[in-house]
Amino acid sequence: MDDIRERDLSSKPNHALSDEEKRELSRRFKEFSEMVKARGPRACGLRGAGKGDGTVGRKRIRKWMPSKTA
Repeated sequence: MDDIRERDLSSKPNHALSDEEKRELSRRFKEFSEMVKARGPRACGLRGAGKGDGTVGRKRIRKWMPSKTA
């Protein structure tokens, strides 16, 4: 049997994963999140959260509040 660390688990639905596969996905996510924290989201090819993340041209959606228009 092949090593679980080399297996592609992205095509399997969550309910079809074994306990071992779920632990492996959890380990991969933890490793990824620690890498993003250490390097920063931009260095990992991700957009950062909050202001200055490259969403300058996007229109912000605001919740409509009738009390403010009256």
